[in-house]
Amino acid sequence: PLTNLPAPASNLIGRDAALADVADPLAAYRIVTLTGAGGIGKTRLGLEVARQLLPDFADGVWLAELASLSDADLVADAVAAALGLELAGGVASPDGVARALGPKQLLLVLDNCEHVIDRAACMAEGLARANPELCIMATSR
Repeated sequence: PLTNLPAPASNLIGRDAALADVADPLAAYRIVTLTGAGGIGKTRLGLEVARQLLPDFADGVWLAELASLSDADLVADAVAAALGLELAGGVASPDGVARALGPKQLLLVLDNCEHVIDRAACMAEGLARANPELCIMATSR
């Protein structure tokens, strides 16, 4: 499969305008961040947009869930695992992930970045700089 997105538990009802508000910027910008207070549905909205955009990305749409990380140094590991990458030497870094990813055309969703925001931002920047075909959607408080 070209995704690791979870299946939706239910339909997203009444959020058509919000879906467009997220999908449209992803067509124009390579990095888009959804921010807001906890519990307002950033992840749910982001995942639905990602599902809708799956046909637009030849190499798929991938979710890196960062909420469970207790150490910011593990962001690169979480991204590599989400993408199913095998890294040379087994050490994950933004540059190593970018090299292993190569020129793939994909959307990466970085979910729940707030507690590892600096490392998540470095990861997003490094991947975007190395791969002009990559788009990133991040969610964060």
